[in-house]
Amino acid sequence: MEDIKAQVLTFAQEFAATTGLDLSAQVDRDEPEGVLIGFHGDDARFLIGRGGQVLDALQLVAINAIVGQGRGRLRVTFDADGYRLRREKMLTDMANELADQVASTGQEAVLDPLPPLERRIVHQALTGRTDIQTYSEGEEPDRYIVIAPQQ
Repeated sequence: MEDIKAQVLTFAQEFAATTGLDLSAQVDRDEPEGVLIGFHGDDARFLIGRGGQVLDALQLVAINAIVGQGRGRLRVTFDADGYRLRREKMLTDMANELADQVASTGQEAVLDPLPPLERRIVHQALTGRTDIQTYSEGEEPDRYIVIAPQQ
């Protein structure tokens, strides 16, 4: 796995170097099951795009080019200027607020469609709760989460 992580980092560093933007790439978080590559610099914000779409696309290219060559399973996440961490906190806070609302009213809450990574964040944020349940419905790219009272 370490060689795959190194290849992903090299991919990100070479991308940053060829853009002509003020960018650098480094490993921000290294875990056994995955790696978070952070893009930093004055122009890092340009890699976010609407709702993180540019980051998602770049991440997909790296996954398909490197990880997707049958070399094992590795979770690769690209971040720029701390966007993913801010978004994760926002999603977690929103999920907990909605779960509290569902628990008190007994009515389910339906979230707007989210990409797989963000749906996973919401599901994980609410995993320990016994008063509600979460599940995903729909087809990509319109797949969404339902937070419902526990039955």
